[in-house]
Amino acid sequence: MEELHTHYHYFSNEEGDGYEIYSCEYPDVKGYGDTYEEAMDDMKRNLDRYLQRIKGEKMEAESLMEQAIAAYDAKDFLKAKAIWESLSNTNTDAMVNLGTMYVKGFGVAKNIHEAFTLFDRAASQGHEVAAFYLGGMYENGIGTSPDAQKSIQYYTVAAEADMATAQLKLAILLRNEDILNSMKWMIKAAHAGESQAQSLLTYVSNQAEASDINVAFRMMDESSQRAKVEMVISENLAPILASDGGGVELVNYVSGDAPEIWLRYLGACSGCHLGPTSTAGMILEQFENVIDKKIVIYLW
Repeated sequence: MEELHTHYHYFSNEEGDGYEIYSCEYPDVKGYGDTYEEAMDDMKRNLDRYLQRIKGEKMEAESLMEQAIAAYDAKDFLKAKAIWESLSNTNTDAMVNLGTMYVKGFGVAKNIHEAFTLFDRAASQGHEVAAFYLGGMYENGIGTSPDAQKSIQYYTVAAEADMATAQLKLAILLRNEDILNSMKWMIKAAHAGESQAQSLLTYVSNQAEASDINVAFRMMDESSQRAKVEMVISENLAPILASDGGGVELVNYVSGDAPEIWLRYLGACSGCHLGPTSTAGMILEQFENVIDKKIVIYLW
């Protein structure tokens, strides 16, 4: 048994003095005895029984979940529903699965409000899929009034749990109000393999082929490096891109072995990142000429 963090109370009653001990981790489990040692032994015995019971309940729930999933896959929706309903007071997976049945109308009449209630209960207990579903419901006004801030709140929970689709959704919702976090999530989604994020975000770099670095640039502190990047944008890129009615702005600069430059397309340039000879290639070339060849550029 792992090391226990405990509290104890010393008490007196008609039968004499004694001790009551409880675990900080499991405050409902207590032990009693005439001495501290007896109370500790009693508490450990009670805790062991408690943990065994919890383990048995968990194994039973897992077995029932497997039965429900098998029934659902076999289109025995009534059986799946019955099992998930029996578990839905405490099991967040059961809440989400049951809510999904209400959304789809499988084995039950469609009931978006019931689904919303189940997702909300599961999300309040940290279920990231439920949070993702709520993000979509608040975004689109399904089962509730549209609420952009709540949509962002729930998508953030799912995004932080590494759900790539949630990261994409969050990036799109934040684009006009928080471009830094918007690009952060878009980059994460693209690296996680989210196909739409990969189609929206442009990644250009020659770091794999670069064998030399700009030593003078690397010796600068980060703020000086960033200022150099800003100079390339204003003096080299802006005049070229302005002729086509577009431009770019610096969203973030991350120093390191392969410095990252996050850029936001402006105006007509929002669609000129489609190919090796496109604006993206030109932008990379300008930075390589002035900054360094071993760099990474993200454009969106």
